[in-house]
Amino acid sequence: MSRLLYAWEFGANFGHVGAFLPLARALRARGHEIRWTVAQTAPAARLLAQEGYTWLQAPTCQETQREGPPLSYNDILLRFGYARDEDLLGLVVAWRELMRLNGAQVVLADHAPTAILAARTLGIPVVLFCFGFFAPPRQRPLPSLRPWLALLPGQLDALENEALASINAVLGHFGQAPFDAVAQLFDVAEDTLLGFPELDHYAERGPARYWGNLPDAGIGDAPAWPNRQGKRIFGYLRTGTRHYEAALAALHALGEPTVVFFPDAPPALLERYAAPHLVFSANPLALAQTAREADAAVTYASVSTATGFLLKGKPLLLLPGHLEQFLLARRVEEMGAGLMVNPEQPPLDLELKLRRVLSEADFTLNAQAFARKYSNFSQDTVTTHLVSRIEEIAAAAP
Repeated sequence: MSRLLYAWEFGANFGHVGAFLPLARALRARGHEIRWTVAQTAPAARLLAQEGYTWLQAPTCQETQREGPPLSYNDILLRFGYARDEDLLGLVVAWRELMRLNGAQVVLADHAPTAILAARTLGIPVVLFCFGFFAPPRQRPLPSLRPWLALLPGQLDALENEALASINAVLGHFGQAPFDAVAQLFDVAEDTLLGFPELDHYAERGPARYWGNLPDAGIGDAPAWPNRQGKRIFGYLRTGTRHYEAALAALHALGEPTVVFFPDAPPALLERYAAPHLVFSANPLALAQTAREADAAVTYASVSTATGFLLKGKPLLLLPGHLEQFLLARRVEEMGAGLMVNPEQPPLDLELKLRRVLSEADFTLNAQAFARKYSNFSQDTVTTHLVSRIEEIAAAAP
């Protein structure tokens, strides 16, 4: 039996814990002990308590405001503790103690760059459990996350050098050799790039091995579709979703049978948009069943939900809020499997875009083409191979 530490540092909501849960179950069935360190405790309470797991809060820091939007992954790191080496050292020491107290033999890192750095200083092997956004291409400097912007000469290099200085200061504190590039942070025992190339946030990554997706976690309620004719729509919204009220207004106006998972919806909002064709749920819905039964989805571009619907051949209307979601939404729109609503513009055409996704056949046909391409892809095989690889790494760990 091995002691494995799941580390989640950046991100929010159910997608991180929910995506890892099938692998955790398989590892536990093999006799391994899983300890969870999570960025948000509420999703853990909703998803892990019923599985008999406990969890700890991950070391995190508040975002530091910098001029302009983040331009690269380095720019994101600099906003979350990497701009000052003493701040980064504080985070690394906290992660090191969590790993030592839990007796971690392998760290399973889900968007947790500082946990990866801490594990390196302790000589603990890391399996990177990630979608494209969490693992930048191995380039120096790390590439732009906004390729549509014209950057100043040397702008990406300056971000690289600033983040690298803090990383190397921390490595030196623990007697470790310095990096030549921030990308070396992601040189780990196993780089598990989940997802599919069409949905990689870095469209120009180049050759890479994609593992695909793990099976659905099998959590959530069955969707209670309204008893009326029409195209079924699934909505996944939060009060933090950009244009969420405009999306509700569009769903209300369309009159199609709709189920909306809206866990933090204010009661007054639900009352305002109450209608016989709209059913609201505060509990997660079974993703695979919902995607199979629906005709389309409206979501804020979470990886798990978007991929789950595309694998069932269902088109999407995407309401991205932050950069990671926006990059995924662009890839879906480039595939012709859906449309996105620009988060920086008024949602004047949201209802029209939703009608197009429902009525124009090309969106469904392109989503179905994606589903057919991966129809023989075995998600259970991904789990089996990952379990085997983690066991190999744990067996070889000091």
